[in-house]
Amino acid sequence: MNRKKFLFDQDGVFGVKGLERTSEQVATTMVNLRRKADITLLRWQAHFDSPIADRIIPWFGAFLLSLSLVLLSLSRFKDLSVGEQIGYYIQASHLMEIGESPEITQLGLNIFALQAAWLFWPISLVARLFPTGEFLLVVQSLSLGIAVVPIWRIARGPANLRTGGAAVLTFAYSLHPSIHNLNLAGFHPEALAIPALLAAYLSGHYEKWWVSSGLILLVLTSRADLGLAVVALGVIFLLENKKLAGRIVSLCGLAWFLIMAFWVQPSIGSGSYPHIIAFQHFGGSVLDVIFGMLSDPLGLLKDLLLRRNFEQVILIIAPLLFLPLIHLRYVLPAVPLLVFYLIADVPVGVLGNPQQDVAVLAFVFISAIYALMKMGSSGVSRIIVGKKILTVLLLTATVFFIRDSASSPFEKPWEWGRRDQTDIARVTSVFWLGQDASVAVPANLYPEIAERKNAFVLEVDIPFIPNREQLRRFDAVIFDENIADWSNSELVNFEEKMKELEFDRRYESKGIQTWIRKPGTG
Repeated sequence: MNRKKFLFDQDGVFGVKGLERTSEQVATTMVNLRRKADITLLRWQAHFDSPIADRIIPWFGAFLLSLSLVLLSLSRFKDLSVGEQIGYYIQASHLMEIGESPEITQLGLNIFALQAAWLFWPISLVARLFPTGEFLLVVQSLSLGIAVVPIWRIARGPANLRTGGAAVLTFAYSLHPSIHNLNLAGFHPEALAIPALLAAYLSGHYEKWWVSSGLILLVLTSRADLGLAVVALGVIFLLENKKLAGRIVSLCGLAWFLIMAFWVQPSIGSGSYPHIIAFQHFGGSVLDVIFGMLSDPLGLLKDLLLRRNFEQVILIIAPLLFLPLIHLRYVLPAVPLLVFYLIADVPVGVLGNPQQDVAVLAFVFISAIYALMKMGSSGVSRIIVGKKILTVLLLTATVFFIRDSASSPFEKPWEWGRRDQTDIARVTSVFWLGQDASVAVPANLYPEIAERKNAFVLEVDIPFIPNREQLRRFDAVIFDENIADWSNSELVNFEEKMKELEFDRRYESKGIQTWIRKPGTG
């Protein structure tokens, strides 16, 4: 077509009507293309809306997520970046294997007195067949990955969503910062409670109470205070008109928490609730803490409204586009446990305390699933959620993953697992240690030497001059100048004092020193 003739009329005047017709054609074409895209998308979803797809897709997604989490955690373990926490469980597993009580020398406490994580006992039995540290991380990563399956099942079953909504929810779970931070924060038995809680709810919804009971037992044995999460699950069953089951579940959860926290843990520990120090700003005993909270509600509110608590709550619900706030009935029962964690004055790790998000995270995803159901519209047989909502949810989950996840692309995870010359020197320094030696090492090396009766962390944050009383328990000390922000004079004083205390420097490379006590000295 002649462009000039198309735009101008016979008198050479600009053809406005012709241009309007062109705009209408473009708009019509765009609408038709959009309609075709919608039809194509619906056809694809229809292909996946089948029982076979529901059996294959969630397990395939769980496999992909588990594989990625396993590779990430093992990479960090290889480059000595996991930290000391996993070393406690490595030592406990070793002690139980040789028939000793699992008393963690660094903590001076039985491993089961910490959280009453009885689930660790059968895990430690299987761990004897594999390298302990790597096995524990693999178990944790697999547990986090398999949670995709119950999320998909809840979305497709009780919530009756189409595959698009279920897929976006599982994708949001796969990118959630708390999941990735927990995966890289050492080993936490309570990580196994995430899929167990989700599956326990799903089984209870379909009134498969024997299956649900077994899963609830798994939750309880992963951590004592998750008994309060089981109480929350029972309340949800009550709200769904499963009154008898709800009462039983809630009572069992509360009884478990009280028995473990105030009888079992004190009896195998220090004689009192092991975490009472986290609430010492309210009182020195359990009753004092309760009275302190009730008598000072403003102080309690002040502790709750701390900036770090606000950021933790936002990090839990914001990646899900705040959807849980639309369906609060599935979140509110877990609020008491969240408050319990928020007011506790506990040390904050490099990645925060993602293990405290475990219980709340399960209820947050259940709530988000039903929120999407509430926002969707009824189709022929399934609830259809608008593409715009799903797209924004997908983008939000991606943004928070990039911003807050320990596995963010900004952290360059593709470079993890590589040992530089300093890391090689660190690992080599361990070879000089006898298996029965009592050893103190930096935190990053603690998992490497934890399989022994006496293993300690050498704190080097503040410069110190060694003394005989301080080193009397140690047969060997590994010192790392690279992580010790000490002056040259302080390093010289340290070396001179170690020699004075009858320690020989058997190895030195890249700032890593292995000091061995001379035979016959102490």
